[in-house]
Amino acid sequence: MASKAQRVEVGKRQLELSNLDKLLYPDEGISKAEVIRYYLSIAPTILYHIKGRPLTLIRYPDGINSQRFYQKNSPEWAPEWIESVPLGGDKKKDYVLVTEPASLIWLANLASLELHQTHSRKPHFDRPDYMVFDLDPPENSDFKRIVETALLLKEHIGQFGYHTFVKTTGGKGVHLVVPLEPDAGMSEVFEAAKAIAQPFVRKHGDETTLQIKKNARKGRILIDIYRNRTRQTIIAPYSLRGVPGAPVSMPLSWEELETLPDSAHYHLRNAEEKIQSEGDAWEGIGGYASVLHTRRTAGEQTHVTPGSPYHKSPAQLAEYGKKRDFTKTPEPGSARQTDRGNNFVIHRHHATRLHYDLRIEQDGVLRSWAVPKGLPHRPGVKRLAIQTEDHPVEYLDFEGSIPKQEYGGGDMWIFARGKYTLTKEKKNGLYFRLESSGLSGEYRMHKTSENQWLMEKTDQPQKDWLNDPVSPMNGNTTAAPPEGDYIYEIKWDGIRALFSLEDGQLRIHSRNRNDITEKFPELTEAAGSFRATCGLFDGEIVVLDETGKPDFQKVINRLKSSGSSAIQKMSRRNPVHCYIFDCLYLDGRSLVADPLARRQEWLADVIKKEMPFRLSETVDDGEALFEAAKKHHLEGIMAKKKDGRYLAGKRSDLWLKVKVRRTVDCHVIGYTKGKGSRDFYFGALHLAEKKEGAMKYRGKVGTGFNEQSMQQVYEELVRLETAGKPDLEHIPDDAETVWVKPELIVEVSYARLSDNGLFKEAVFIKMRTDLIL
Repeated sequence: MASKAQRVEVGKRQLELSNLDKLLYPDEGISKAEVIRYYLSIAPTILYHIKGRPLTLIRYPDGINSQRFYQKNSPEWAPEWIESVPLGGDKKKDYVLVTEPASLIWLANLASLELHQTHSRKPHFDRPDYMVFDLDPPENSDFKRIVETALLLKEHIGQFGYHTFVKTTGGKGVHLVVPLEPDAGMSEVFEAAKAIAQPFVRKHGDETTLQIKKNARKGRILIDIYRNRTRQTIIAPYSLRGVPGAPVSMPLSWEELETLPDSAHYHLRNAEEKIQSEGDAWEGIGGYASVLHTRRTAGEQTHVTPGSPYHKSPAQLAEYGKKRDFTKTPEPGSARQTDRGNNFVIHRHHATRLHYDLRIEQDGVLRSWAVPKGLPHRPGVKRLAIQTEDHPVEYLDFEGSIPKQEYGGGDMWIFARGKYTLTKEKKNGLYFRLESSGLSGEYRMHKTSENQWLMEKTDQPQKDWLNDPVSPMNGNTTAAPPEGDYIYEIKWDGIRALFSLEDGQLRIHSRNRNDITEKFPELTEAAGSFRATCGLFDGEIVVLDETGKPDFQKVINRLKSSGSSAIQKMSRRNPVHCYIFDCLYLDGRSLVADPLARRQEWLADVIKKEMPFRLSETVDDGEALFEAAKKHHLEGIMAKKKDGRYLAGKRSDLWLKVKVRRTVDCHVIGYTKGKGSRDFYFGALHLAEKKEGAMKYRGKVGTGFNEQSMQQVYEELVRLETAGKPDLEHIPDDAETVWVKPELIVEVSYARLSDNGLFKEAVFIKMRTDLIL
């Protein structure tokens, strides 16, 4: 890439990027261009954490092997749109604030590899919103020591009523971060951190210390609480480190920390894939904010909040009370009063018309809006929000069924619940940030009439679930239905697909991410099957025979059909149905981190009855369902953990396939010439199974074919390009074999594997055209 300056557009900004081919990590061959690309690719996620936070930069203009320098002051020549804030008493520093992707890229162009954040964010620069415990190991320490200590410290911190998050530093240690309500000053937070750490260190004095001087640590792990002081910083989540390997400070789940090999495991070239496939492990961190434990008694005192022209006090909930008969409805009838009101809840409300209720806590009540189409899912989408009567704060916890004859009668679920920050308020509008598991982002609302508002999302999500490529989750195989906390359902023998619904338009993608929408017009015409405005659903397309069993060949014929007239003809002759068994995204909120049991509840309400789309029913008795599958000659069943999350694009034991007979998908790598009745076709297929990215020879299959399948397979074989004999273990030296490129996939069943890994009693079942098209 040329080193000359290049003009680029990032959002609404014009930037000049220079020296893009300069190697900033010489040993890894990582140029400034790759660093910029990394920060741009993860901008939505890292901005969620650093936006509005004063930053200290560590710049490496000539790469990590040359001089580095710290920078706190925003350069005098910074563009006018780069925000900054003066902090620091008499000797103020003009700290940079990253507010948009363009400012992040501007910093990356300055070779600001490391972004170190302060503990507070706009507008509360004097009040931290987290407390940090930095675990710093001695030289040459085993990372397992850090993990074990972190787990013990997490348990200890939990006794003080906090929720603790963890991330690697990208160096040797880890950070334990406790989200806080921004109520207390930095010195008070430091004293609280010390009060937590001291008894822990006394108990684990052989392994840990609070001594910051290295010669006093004596091989122990430093519990560094001194980061909790004015103008101290920590490396920002997802920031690079300026050391060999280009490691990243990576937020983790606690489960992943237990198996992590070292703190520098994630780096510039694998971090983005983790974020895209697994999401942000710290999503909604602000929703878990707690009042500092040393001041909770004062924080729990109640008082009456006076009314105002725009907000009502609990005493002014008359309109709410007039509309309800509290002897009949389970809704709360009184209001709790609190000092701090920064909670929010969104209800999915299946009343006369399905809608969502957004409620934010202000002045002792919940300001409430009905949002008919759900929250906007990306910038540019505006949703009508109708302001309703204020509700009591007890509604934050309410979930249930309101009697049909009562006001608002119908089922109501908590769709999202967490904390919000009001970032700006105007006479006819407000800007706010929501933080919760599954739904976090920034929004603005503008009042257009007496009770009507327009709601819009202002930040770009890291993943656009409705339009970005998404691969479905897959399960492993087991011989019998597992025992435990599972639900069980039929394993449908059809075409696996993901269904993206966006404002009434439905698109269908195969498991290989191919767009197959036009193949199934009866499904796209039935977009109204869903009680949703937007959603991403996982299911199986099937053609049912006269007995109600799936006919795989007929649905494959539908997939292979082309031309509008032929597709319409096939849709009338062999109409399809789709059994939906999971929901990844719904009306502005990702559901992948929700437990399966909860996602099943959403599906049961979302899918209308007697439509081409059907809910894949589940049962609790796996043994009985498996016996029924055997009796009716079905492929098998699926066992799924009730508390399991959805792992897009991954294979996991959270889902288990229990097949009536062992089956596997194999690549055809060759075929023998046919004899006798098969003289015009082939004798047997040579098979190889892909295991952990490598091919393993599995032998031949020559049974299970009928005249129709024999002809169909042969037609595919002769289209394949011939190849040399594969270099695989145990492959025979067969002069009668035609070797081909492994592009055709077939499903076979077998009794067992031989000692050298070949199938015993292999039987052809079908071509897996759905894995190819």
